[in-house]
Order: sequence, then C-alpha cells, then structure tokens
Amino acid sequence: MKPRVALYALLPIALFLLPAGVFWVDRSIAEGEIPRNVSIAGIDVSGLSYDDAMLTVQAYERQLQTTPAVFTVNERSFRLDPSSVSLEADERTAVDEAMSQRTDGGSISRFFSWIGGFSKPVDVPLAFTLDRSAVQDQLDTWESTAIPNPAYEGAVLVENGEVVVEYPREGQRLEKDTSAEIVFETLINPNGREARLPVIDSVPVVTNSDVDAAAAKVRRLINSDVTLTNDDIGFTMTFTSDDIARAVYTEVNTDPVQIDILLDEAVIADLLEPHRSEIELPPVSAQFKATISNGNVSIVPSRYGTKMDVPAVTAELMKAAAGPKVGPFPVAVGDEPNLTTEEAEAFGPLGLVSKFTTNTPGKNRVHNIHLMADTVDGSVVMPGEIFSINEVVGQRTLEKGYLEDCAIINGTVQCEGSQANIGGGVSQFSTTLYNAVFYGCYEDVEHKPHSLYFKKYPEVIEATMGYPSPDLKFRNNSDAPVIIRTAYTNSTITVLFYGNIGGKTCTAEWGERTHPEEYETIYVSAADEEDLELDPGEEKRIQSGINGFTQTVTRIIHLPDGTTQRGKTWQWRYSTQNEKIAVHPCMVTGEPVNCPVKLSSYIGTAYDAAYDQLRANGYGVIKIEETVTSESKNGVVLSMSPAGGTWADPGTTVTLTVGVYSAPPTTTTTTTTTAAP
Repeated sequence: MKPRVALYALLPIALFLLPAGVFWVDRSIAEGEIPRNVSIAGIDVSGLSYDDAMLTVQAYERQLQTTPAVFTVNERSFRLDPSSVSLEADERTAVDEAMSQRTDGGSISRFFSWIGGFSKPVDVPLAFTLDRSAVQDQLDTWESTAIPNPAYEGAVLVENGEVVVEYPREGQRLEKDTSAEIVFETLINPNGREARLPVIDSVPVVTNSDVDAAAAKVRRLINSDVTLTNDDIGFTMTFTSDDIARAVYTEVNTDPVQIDILLDEAVIADLLEPHRSEIELPPVSAQFKATISNGNVSIVPSRYGTKMDVPAVTAELMKAAAGPKVGPFPVAVGDEPNLTTEEAEAFGPLGLVSKFTTNTPGKNRVHNIHLMADTVDGSVVMPGEIFSINEVVGQRTLEKGYLEDCAIINGTVQCEGSQANIGGGVSQFSTTLYNAVFYGCYEDVEHKPHSLYFKKYPEVIEATMGYPSPDLKFRNNSDAPVIIRTAYTNSTITVLFYGNIGGKTCTAEWGERTHPEEYETIYVSAADEEDLELDPGEEKRIQSGINGFTQTVTRIIHLPDGTTQRGKTWQWRYSTQNEKIAVHPCMVTGEPVNCPVKLSSYIGTAYDAAYDQLRANGYGVIKIEETVTSESKNGVVLSMSPAGGTWADPGTTVTLTVGVYSAPPTTTTTTTTTAAP
C-alpha cells in the first residue's frame, strides 16, 4: 500500500480516537460530579459534586417553603405559608438520579452519552409532598369565610341532652378536589404564586328524610343508660344517657349518601380513665397446686394481662345503646404471663417426689418453725432455678413475729441475749427441707450441718440456719418444676416436694464414725448463772455433754432401669460440747473450799453451852441480855441471828440474845391499931 493511501485509511481511526481520548480525560477530571448539561427542576447542577448539588436543591426547596402563595376564593384573597401544609421536596432521590445520568451501559454507550451531553440537556424532576389533610382544612376555612351562602348538607346535633335537627339547603361551595390540585401546583411553581380557586353552585344530595331518620336513631341511643360487663376481669360499667349524649356526633357523607352516627372516642376515653386500674390488670402466671391429702398436682390456668381498648368499648357501647342497653365490656390483650397454661401443661404429670418429717419439741421454737413453714409453703422452683430459704424468708425479726429461742452461738447452745436467738429453732425446718432435697435427688448448692450433733437429726443430712448465712440452697436439676409444701402439728414439721425427677429415687449410705472425742464435765459457779442459787453439796446440770466425731454420708441414686449410681459423698466433723454442772461457788474445784456450814439452832440452849460450841466451830459470838420474868429462862438463848438452818461462812459472828432473871423484892405489911377515945 502506498503511503498516501495508508494515511487516508488511518484518518477515520484518528478522528475517532481524538474525541475518545478527550472523553476519557474529561470523565477522569469530572469523576464524582454530575454530568454535563444535567439539571434538576430546571436548576443547572452539571459539574457539581453530590454534596454541592444537595445544597443547591435544598436552597431551591427553602425558597419555595418560605415564599407565600396567594389564592382567591369568591373575590377574597388568602395568603398561604407553604410550611403550614408541610411542603417538602425529595432532593436526595433527584440528586441520585442526576448523578447517574449518562453512566449506564458499557464504555461505548457512555461515550455516545457523553457526546450527547454537548447538545442534549437532561432535566431531572423534583418530587414534592405536602399534608393533604392540612390543605383540606385550609380550604374548609376559606370556604366558610369567603362564601356567604354555602351549601349545607344538614346535620343532627345533641345540645344539652336534646337532639337538634338542621336540614339541608342549597348554596355555593368550593370545588375541593380541583382546588387542592391548584394549591399544590401553585406551591411548587417558583414563578406563579397566585391562583384562583373554583366556586360552584351546589344542591344538597342529603334529604330532609335522611336527617329525620338519623335524628330518630340518635334519640334511641341516648334515651336510657347502658351497662357493659366483663366477667373475666369482674368489671361492670354503666354509661348514663348523659354520658352517651356527650359522646354522640354525626358525619354527613355524600358519596354514597348517608349520615353516620358515631361516638367520640376521646369522650369515652375520659369516662374510662378513672377506672383504668380496674380494667388494666397484670398478667397472672399459671400456678401449680399440690394437694397434700391426695397427692394430686393441678394447674391453676394463667391469664394474660388486660389493656384498655377504647375503640372496642366505643363499638360495643354503640351496639348496646342502639339495642338491648346491655353488652360485653371488651378489653385488649395485655402482657403475656411468665408461665402460660400451655407451658405448665408441657411439663407433664407431676407427683410426690420426696417427703420428710421431724419432731418439734418446745414452744417458741415450734412457733418459729410454723412461721417459716407458712412463708415457704407453696414455693415453686422452676427447672434450673436455685431456691434459697433466706431469699424467700428474709431475716427473722420480732417485727415479723419471730420469738427468741435457743441457738448455737460460738459453738455452744445459748437461749437468749443475741440477735441469733430471734427465730431460734428454725434450723429444724431447714434440716427437714434439706432431707427432702437429699432424698428427692435434687442438687445441693449450699448447706452446713450443725457444729454439734443432735440425736433427733440424721447424721450429716441436716442443716443449720443463720442470716445472711448459713443458708440452705438447692438447684432444681430436673426438667419439671418443684412445688414445696409444708405441713405441721404441735409436735411435727413435714416438708413435701412435688415434681418429676425422672423416676429416680435416692437413699443414704453412712460410713463408720471416726475420730471419736468424748465430752468433759466441768463445774461452774451457780453465782455466775442468773436466778440460780445452790447450797453446798447441791448440783444442777445446765448444759448436756455431746460427744464429737467425724461422719460421712453418700447419696445412692436408684435409676428407673434398676441400676444404681453412687452420688456425692459429704463429710462432717461434729465438735464436742462439755457437760456443765453448776455448784455452790465453794465446790467449783470439786473439793469443798471454805464452804459455809448450816447453823444449828441454839434457842432454848444454855448460853454457855451454845457459846462453847459456836466458838469451837469458828464463829464469833455477841451476847445480848434481855430481862425475863421467868427464872426458868435465866441464862437461856432466847433468839439468834443468823437464825438456825442458815448457811453461814466460817468466821461469821452470831448474835445470841440471852434471858436474865431478877427476883422481885420482898414486901413487909405494917398493921396500925388506934385506941378508942
């Protein structure tokens, strides 16, 4: 090929490659900008970034929103602020569409779209919205203001409890549908902000007969009281005829022609509000009821919560008012119960799993045990939950009715003087419940045996109580709930567990006692014990002795298939408690030390003999003389202090009162004789 021919052949290619190169350079430079010759609602946005285009369109939107429009109705002009009808533009959609112009298709398609951008403009529409109901309200206001003879379709009113009829009449009206569109188009037009709205002659389509018929229905509604009842929640409410009259209103419709008779829900809501607490009830979960007498476990059905349902009540009130004057009081379904009847039934059959009884001697402790049993009775422990006596019962206090009784404090039994004594004896209840846990095969979470062993409890399978600890806790490790029931007499306490442990049963296997330790007997002074007086030689046991030892117990689990498993083994060391014997202080060492001696009575004894014997026994003697009139009491002890039979310490001074006799003086009689004169 000749060179000139080749040059001509390459010329078309060069002519194509030149604009193509310009295209790629132009698009690279304009990346992220709106393509050339693109506008939104007539506003040029070509070459703008996304954010700049948004700002431009938003400025245009604000211009329309802040520029009032003027509308003429029957030669009356009305100014409308666009913001009052919520005029808004969808600028984001418009900018997104503008950004996507001339970017569809492959490279060749976009190249030719780019070429077209030099001569073919694209205008993206901007969509607007407004509040149509607000526009209608505005039209109603203009119509009532600008039209002196408005057409009227009639009405039925209730004023002061009386039905008032207003019949239809001819007149003029604003053509609402057309006017609404004119308002919309005017508000989105930046250039024309004025418009005239059409007023037309109007003949009512509602007849006098329609109004009369509606009035008759309203009179029936308000002629007497109406009562609505809900048996499920036990609620009844009577709406007086005045209540209904305040709530009733009518709406006239022309397509189709009808007069609707309605009750104002706001009025009904005001009437219901004072009764909200009676109407809106919380949900009630399904409950398990275990009957001790026959061992049956039944389910008390659940109930959903209830909510006030004003629309439904209004509808039923309308129906009852137009008819029988009585009807149902509807409520809405409220919160779901934590445990529905269906969920409770899904656990399957439940029955007695374990039971344990202990004897309850005493008075105050029996009162305390019964009080705790009443609090725990009926507790339900769901699968996986942990039951705690202290969480359920709380601290035992005098205010709750608990009394003082004996408790182990610092290793010894004390019966008064400590906070721990309030509610004393309830460890017997916890022990009884723990045995139900043990033999019911439930999981022990926390328990602590007594530090001292009491024969009335099984070794190791027993639990002491305190607050906040020690506590008794167990986990329901079954797939069914545990219902705890309690029963008692004046001498026993029983705890029963109802549930379903999967057919398992449990027994106990004790080991041999190890590390025995015998208690010691110690003597204490009776003077240190309140209200206790003992004579030398007398004794009173004030604390029993308890031997110490170590013991283990293993729970044996018997499975439904007949096999057994060795469960957990518990070990506990019981401490000793010394026996305490109270004696007179002089006998505390076990041997008499300066013990007092019981004085003999020396009354009627010759003073000298009494003196000699008292001095011989180490007593001091004080002599007091007292005159006596009988010689037989001369030198005889008349009284003594301390008195005979009194315990007196050695060295005590004894006062002896001794009789002293003095013979009365001799009397001489003189006889005088007088001679006769």
